Amino acid sequence: MLPKIYRLHSDKEIKDLVRTGQTFFLPEFVIKYRKNREKNTKVAFVVSTKVEKRAVIRNKLARRLREVIQRYIKNMVPGYSVLIIAKKRALELDFMTIGRQILFALNKSRLYRDNNEKTTVKSK
Repeated sequence: MLPKIYRLHSDKEIKDLVRTGQTFFLPEFVIKYRKNREKNTKVAFVVSTKVEKRAVIRNKLARRLREVIQRYIKNMVPGYSVLIIAKKRALELDFMTIGRQILFALNKSRLYRDNNEKTTVKSK
């Protein structure tokens, strides 16, 4: 589970982020982000019923996203609010591919600092 200090909770914060944040688009995900006034990067996830009607499938995708972010959160640039919105195509991805897509998006949006290591998502 993602530690509480890294979770974006407030409905107001999430709505402000959607309205005013920068956006990075992928075929499977939309990444919304903006600078916040806190020292940690906070992350939230949205998997709507438009993606899948069954809650079991939506929850599985959200758990996978949380696990990927939990592996990358220590190397993320501090002081940002990030919202990861899943699209229907995300259901077709396995865990490894989700990890690669999220890492690609974080690198391109400059929310991830590499620390000169090759980072990969390992399967369980």
